[in-house]
Amino acid sequence: MRGRRLAIWVLLAALLPVPVGLAQAPEDDPSAGAESAESAEPSPEEVLATLRQQLNGMDQGIKTLQEQTAQNRAAIAGQSERLDAEMKRMDPISLRLDSLSKQLEQAQDLLEAHEARIEDNSVKLYETLMGIDDNQQSMMALQVQIQRTERSVQAALAEPAAGQPEAAGAPETADERGDADVSLLPFALGLLLPAGILLYPMARSRTSAPAAAPAGAPPGGLLLALVGAVLGFVLVGIGIRDGASLGGIMGTPLAFLPELFALSPDAPPPAVAAPLLAQLPLVAAMAVLAAVTVGTRLTAVGGLLVGLAVGALLLPLFGHWSGAAAGWLAALGFTDSGAVVGTALVGGGAALGLAFGLGRAGVGRSRDQAADGPGREPALLVVAVLLIWIGWLEPQVAAAPDAATALVLASWAAAAGALVVAALFNALLRGGAGRLDALPAALLAGIIAAPAAAASGMAVPLIFGALVGLLHGLLARALQGADPARELAAGFAIAGLAAALAPALVGPDGFLFVPVAEALPVQLLGAGAALVLGLGGGLSMGLLLRLLPGLLSRRPIDVAPAPSPAAAAAA
Repeated sequence: MRGRRLAIWVLLAALLPVPVGLAQAPEDDPSAGAESAESAEPSPEEVLATLRQQLNGMDQGIKTLQEQTAQNRAAIAGQSERLDAEMKRMDPISLRLDSLSKQLEQAQDLLEAHEARIEDNSVKLYETLMGIDDNQQSMMALQVQIQRTERSVQAALAEPAAGQPEAAGAPETADERGDADVSLLPFALGLLLPAGILLYPMARSRTSAPAAAPAGAPPGGLLLALVGAVLGFVLVGIGIRDGASLGGIMGTPLAFLPELFALSPDAPPPAVAAPLLAQLPLVAAMAVLAAVTVGTRLTAVGGLLVGLAVGALLLPLFGHWSGAAAGWLAALGFTDSGAVVGTALVGGGAALGLAFGLGRAGVGRSRDQAADGPGREPALLVVAVLLIWIGWLEPQVAAAPDAATALVLASWAAAAGALVVAALFNALLRGGAGRLDALPAALLAGIIAAPAAAASGMAVPLIFGALVGLLHGLLARALQGADPARELAAGFAIAGLAAALAPALVGPDGFLFVPVAEALPVQLLGAGAALVLGLGGGLSMGLLLRLLPGLLSRRPIDVAPAPSPAAAAAA
């Protein structure tokens, strides 16, 4: 029995830990240890009870672990449900982000394509602009060759056959005569413009003193001014205006001389003949305007110098800036409808600058004029206004025959608007008999500025004419000063200034139809360039006339004595 218990104990000791309450015998007394081991050895029931307690504790620990595991599983399940809900909520956002990223990629592709297209177009435009001069020169050379070929063919056809008498020339057909007449008719009617400008200051002089000459140049100075303007424009000015562009500043001055020198009755007129004939009356008119506006009398040489400056430099230079395809103002988008700015503003500004540089008119007034005041000749003034009107409209109609009706209606409407507003302005702000003195000049300002607002209907030109009349009322007195000889030049300059602002105010994209006038800065720049060129050129001519001898012929002003009180009462 003792051996079996010892074996069970050894087995349990090997399997289980030693109980805490098991005491060890002291080592110094072996006999006592043996006796205590025999007496302290537990019984199997105690060992089993201890094992049961340990197993129960382990069961409790396992149950606790199971409960904690269940709780952890429940918590994990709740977290997974919340995670699934968050993922479901984030799915539309991710889809939207994906779509936005795709749209952004597409927009970037389109932008790159547009940039590539813009670069290609800019390169093509640059190549086109760079090739304009070469194309123009090649076209001119080709036209010259064609004309030479036609002349040689006509000469070959005109030679009579050997042994046969020379055949009589075939009569000119009616169509050919009609074409020739039509080509010269605008030029002939356009010459009424300088004639009207010559008559206008005469109509402002007193008829009771016919010996007093109108303010301006003597016949020799006027004649040489006309000759200088025509020669300067034909020889040099037409090349500066319409020749191959030199950097957008000016054309080649002597580009058309070979064609002009080769003119003959048998050869057809060159291509430059049409713009030359259309511009010659305007150039002559502006030269006459500068001559009659001069405050001191011009000699023949002085008139020649003024005509050359106006016809060979000032008008052609601005015409190239604004009218040529390669001109720097035209490249910026400046619009000069009917070339009103290039003619009226530059020519009127040159006349005013010349008058400012030389001072008041040196033409003496007679004693009758001093006593009675400035007189008026209504019939002659009406004739002068009509001549200016016809001479100004004819080149415009010839340049655009399809818009002739609209141009004439616009001229009538603008004249009516300017006349009504000028009459109201003068009646309200100016009293006495002089309130009607500015009406002819205001009427002419509306007529001259009308081509800039020519459109279908009459409402827009009427509004534009009213603006011209208001502008004339505000600026005419300041530009004219105390010298009545500047009245017509001031009217031309005001009309040109209004024409420069017309596209930005009453044009299709102007302030009258669109809330924002985008073209206003460019139009103001063009008007400023025309004023600087005209006034600067006129002042320079005045300085040159003062410095060089033999260009001015001054006459003292004949100041009449003050009338007696009896004569004044009798008058």
